[in-house]
Amino acid sequence: MTMHTIPDGVPTTASADAASATEEPDGTRGSQMAAGATPRPVAPAVRPAPAAHPAIEPTTEPTTEPTPAPASSASLAPPATPLPRSDDEEWRALPERMRRVWMANEAISCAITVAVCAVSAIVCRWNGWWDVWQPLVLALIAAYALLALAVQPVQTRYRYAFHRFRIGARDMRIRTGWLWRKSTTIPFNRVQHVDTKQGPVLRHYGMTTVVVHTAVGEHAIESLTTDEAERVVSLITARVAAAKEDV
Repeated sequence: MTMHTIPDGVPTTASADAASATEEPDGTRGSQMAAGATPRPVAPAVRPAPAAHPAIEPTTEPTTEPTPAPASSASLAPPATPLPRSDDEEWRALPERMRRVWMANEAISCAITVAVCAVSAIVCRWNGWWDVWQPLVLALIAAYALLALAVQPVQTRYRYAFHRFRIGARDMRIRTGWLWRKSTTIPFNRVQHVDTKQGPVLRHYGMTTVVVHTAVGEHAIESLTTDEAERVVSLITARVAAAKEDV
């Protein structure tokens, strides 16, 4: 009898006959094959099915909206209030009556020009100076005067729209013209004196022209009402005196 030791330490006994009975000798297996015994079928090896992969669920990342930056102290401050401006420091238009003054002046000028051309023609004919060029020259002069009177309404419209003046703290500006325009700046420390003038037409409409004299010439604001002209003269005189005191 042979003693076998099992890994867990428990002794068991097995007979040699039982061991020999479980083993088949090669001669016996060969005799069975010769006698035509049917061999035992061998079961095919079955591969284990591959493990199914777990379904991957889509994950959604939470969207985060950008947090607005805190407003700075400068943006929270109230808007700055513009400094008040005097009415005299803004561009001012001439009175509406100035349109009639310009039309009347142009009509008078045209009438005088045509009258002079007519008198010249009579004198030339009377003295025998009537040749080809005398009537041609007189006709051109009269036609120019009539054409100027015809376009005077259009000229008056654009001239009145552009003609402006402004009296600032240190200077004054005057804009004149209609087709060819001019803007003039007059510093108060260059002004010599200020006066007014008034012709028959201006007197008829109650208007007065303010003239500012400098070393290089004179500049006119044409034309204002008589009361407004006196106020403008007083204002310019006061600011000229203040500007020369600063110098």
